[in-house]
Amino acid sequence: MISVLEARKLIDQHIEPLVEEETLFSLAHGRVLREPVVSPEDMPAFDRSAMDGYAVRLDETALDLEVVGEIRAGQSEDRELKPGQTIRILTGARLPGSGLKVVMQEHVEASTGRIRIVKQNPATNVRKRGEDARAGEVLLESGVTLNAAALALLASVGKTTVRVSKLPRILHLTTGDEIVSPEQTPQDGQIRNSNASLVAGLCREAGVAVDHFHGNDDLSALLEIFSRAKVETYDMVLISGGSGQGTYDFSAELFKRLGASIHFREINVRPGKPLIFGTVSKSIRHPELVEGSAPGKRSTSQETAQIVIGLPGNALSHFVCFQLFVRRALDRFLARASLQPVQAFLSEPMAETTNARETWWPALAGLKDGRLECRALAWKSSGDITRLPAANALIQVPSSTPHFPAGTMVNLLLTQNALT
Repeated sequence: MISVLEARKLIDQHIEPLVEEETLFSLAHGRVLREPVVSPEDMPAFDRSAMDGYAVRLDETALDLEVVGEIRAGQSEDRELKPGQTIRILTGARLPGSGLKVVMQEHVEASTGRIRIVKQNPATNVRKRGEDARAGEVLLESGVTLNAAALALLASVGKTTVRVSKLPRILHLTTGDEIVSPEQTPQDGQIRNSNASLVAGLCREAGVAVDHFHGNDDLSALLEIFSRAKVETYDMVLISGGSGQGTYDFSAELFKRLGASIHFREINVRPGKPLIFGTVSKSIRHPELVEGSAPGKRSTSQETAQIVIGLPGNALSHFVCFQLFVRRALDRFLARASLQPVQAFLSEPMAETTNARETWWPALAGLKDGRLECRALAWKSSGDITRLPAANALIQVPSSTPHFPAGTMVNLLLTQNALT
């Protein structure tokens, strides 16, 4: 049984980023940039007025001035202003020359063909060429996730296509004879399938999509699902349930049939101890899934190693293992920096926490008086999903820690934005 830290290191070691692809910038929201974006020109590209007003010489001493023209945004005019002259200029318009400033219109009294400056202000009200960025300056580093502001920046420099990480294809298989769909009324001994929705939502929050399948606890039936789904075409295979070593726990055997090398099967973590992580080498072609079938038919090789992860069946274990390990694997695929724990203060004492395993405790975090605080959310078991809708973080509780009083500084892994 290995530690959380060791498990995350093994994930890093065995996953290489997926290949890059080029896409239109307008379709790249949420994608991970795989090239630096360099400004092709100075930003702004010219000296321009920061507001509506009147352009005058920097050395102008007169207060009564002759208006000799007007320049609107989008117009360009080179003109030398003489002492005692001004030109009407609107926000964003290019200044007609150098050595000028803009007197805002609220500081003048205007009459036909003339103005009088009634208030002096040392501000030039000019956005200077290159004050935002110089030509050749890196605007976006490779590895950033493209948000709305980044797309606007791309548009502003005419970068209409970008190289981004290819999105991984993910197959998610839920298992269990007791599982029924959310639309059904469970009979005695049955439960609704919440793990499919949980994994789909968590993948969506991580910027990827997932294809879902469900099968009962029958090895042949599960192999048939894999065959029909063309499992070899996926970059990651997630199985919910069956990661233990019970009679009807088939995840390890399913991964074996894919030709996977298993790198660990248990983690010293609570909740989520029975977690399987393995890889199918890109140099290995999947054998036939059904044992005993004639050889000969093979799938094409993967571009990178295919990742297989067996999640413990309980919902809270799913949430914790996804945030700690599955999200880590996705970040590696996408060449995206993984979130690291931050420090926060406990706003309330935590209940008895002593356990031989390291615990990652659901919590609600937020800013209060300028500092990050969090409150542990009580949970009854690894199947308790009732507290998760309020959780936006996980508190790391080291093994054999008896108590955390209020005010304790703890390690916190943010799972959603807590800075609001």
